[in-house]
Amino acid sequence: MDTLLLQLADSGFPAGAFAHSAGLEALHHCGLLRGEAQVTGRLEELVWHTALGALPFLHDAFAGAGVRADREAEAFLSNHVARRASRAQGRAFLMAAEAMLGDSAVTAVRQSLPHSHLAVAFGAALAHRGLPLADVRHAFLFCTVRSALSAVVRLGVVGPLRAQALLRGLHDTFERALADSAGAVARDAVSVSPWLETAQSAHDRLYSRLFQS
Repeated sequence: MDTLLLQLADSGFPAGAFAHSAGLEALHHCGLLRGEAQVTGRLEELVWHTALGALPFLHDAFAGAGVRADREAEAFLSNHVARRASRAQGRAFLMAAEAMLGDSAVTAVRQSLPHSHLAVAFGAALAHRGLPLADVRHAFLFCTVRSALSAVVRLGVVGPLRAQALLRGLHDTFERALADSAGAVARDAVSVSPWLETAQSAHDRLYSRLFQS
């Protein structure tokens, strides 16, 4: 994989993911994230949820249709918490990428996108870097799940060492999800995880919370 993608995939890259749990904090409060079996199940859902519901927008943005894909992502994300989180992380990613690359093309992307949804921002910012689409998709999917697992660790559900073993166990699921969603465009996007959707929509009503979403 290209070194640029490795840098973007690093947990230290300041793209705002540290402040979000992808709905897992709300699941934890609901008692639906107890033990490794439930964590693994929810993360597998997140893999497919991202592959089928976010990567299609990345695909279109990478192909040069970023503004259209961004508007379609805005309509697709009917969950207000997920929509807000996607916008916030997309803007943070573009600011960090612009600072890192010093690239006027990234500046143009940041200024042109009406909402800056994360998947769109990721695809549009990397569209002209000479990277294979397959690698960009893989990096985005990995970053999404890795960040969610980091949230699970901070919630105290599993420890950091065991979390790495759980992440390793998802590698085959990554490959299947990437293969099944290859070529999917924005109009093909679907939501496949009602648990995550429902829990995340209730995030703002949690009595106390560590994360923004």
